[in-house]
Amino acid sequence: MEEYFNINQWQNWADNSKHMFNGIVDGGRIGFLLDGFDDLMVLLTKGINRVDVSLVEELSDVTLNNSHADIVFKIYPSDVEDILLDYDFKIFNELLEKQHIKLYNLIDYEELDYNGFEHFLSRLGFYFGGSPYCGI
Repeated sequence: MEEYFNINQWQNWADNSKHMFNGIVDGGRIGFLLDGFDDLMVLLTKGINRVDVSLVEELSDVTLNNSHADIVFKIYPSDVEDILLDYDFKIFNELLEKQHIKLYNLIDYEELDYNGFEHFLSRLGFYFGGSPYCGI
């Protein structure tokens, strides 16, 4: 379990992938839930020229809301190692297309757009107003 939530590895991935988060406003938050570990979430918070990684603990379905993240990806633990080596989101996109990764928005579309998520999500095949991969 510990290897899935190794904050240093997630931080390394965020540092090497920070170009993918361009356009998201400072303070924008992206959560990663791992299937089978619903009480823990890796949280990426966009800052000025950086992305900070932290671990949110003691979650429940009742407490997961927009006070934690703006969007959440739910992934399989078996995919974590590949994702953390994927700095350009190529494998991430493949997993999304195969529906091995699920996307949940915790804020409405207008707020997502206002906070700069539309550009980020469009790079992953999600478009507001519909597309083949629209999941939000």
